Amino acid sequence: MSLFLQLGFQGIALGMVYGLIGLGFVIMFKGSHTFNFAHGEIVAIGAYSVLALMAVMPWGLAFVIAVITTVVLAVLIEAVFLRRMVGKSVTTVVLATLGISIMLHQAILMIWGVGTHGSAGPVGSGTVNVGSVVLPWSGIATIGTSVVVLAGLAYFFQKTPYGLALRATASHQEAALAQGIDVRRMFALSWGLAAFLAVVAGVFLASFPRVVSPSLGVVALLAIPAIVIGGMDSLVGAIVGGLIVGLIQVMGSYYLSDIGGGRLHEVLPYIVMFAVLVVRPYGLFGSKSIERV
Repeated sequence: MSLFLQLGFQGIALGMVYGLIGLGFVIMFKGSHTFNFAHGEIVAIGAYSVLALMAVMPWGLAFVIAVITTVVLAVLIEAVFLRRMVGKSVTTVVLATLGISIMLHQAILMIWGVGTHGSAGPVGSGTVNVGSVVLPWSGIATIGTSVVVLAGLAYFFQKTPYGLALRATASHQEAALAQGIDVRRMFALSWGLAAFLAVVAGVFLASFPRVVSPSLGVVALLAIPAIVIGGMDSLVGAIVGGLIVGLIQVMGSYYLSDIGGGRLHEVLPYIVMFAVLVVRPYGLFGSKSIERV
């Protein structure tokens, strides 16, 4: 039982990370009607930025500067590349974000190389015992930080003028424009918010395991089955989907380790995703009006 609880805790911690990444995808999709395949590389850039800066300054200051840098980068990408895609076909926009993803990945390789680096997290590799269950500090920090960030986002969307304007834009762009809302500013805000979530998620994603590597961007794309399961236009669905993916990955890596050469847990999220798509093509919490592409 202790092992089951320990694996469950690790699964929830990993799932919260996928949930934060998934939220970034959903906020961009709802705010600017763009599915950004480069978001995984933005997650990796956030983690690398914190890692590089923490070598010369305290972790907290490194995190703040990394957030500012990554948000500026994301807003520039939206303004320089994606804004020119308004009115283009979905296929054109998807190909554009894939091209941006490749460019960002190559930039990571040129700046930081192909090797792995140490953890970018705020806590060490220590553990704490709660009864007979051993909990890593990195998991506690991941869940605690995620809860604080989610509470902040809920307040932002429900109580602040910019949050309400972003929700109005996501609901109906023409109606928001008629109400005097600067839709282009809302596009930039959605990308900036997604970049902030990418840095937070990137820091803690590098705790599974505790290394920062060029493959971090690919790992971050595991948030895609999470948002498909939860619903591509649902903020709640992104979190629920992330938790489902995190739990089945961690549980599967232990209880199904004798099947498929110990790699079955890597495809389990996609198996669950296809199962959900068959029953509910719009996801567990998504809207039926979502168009499949």
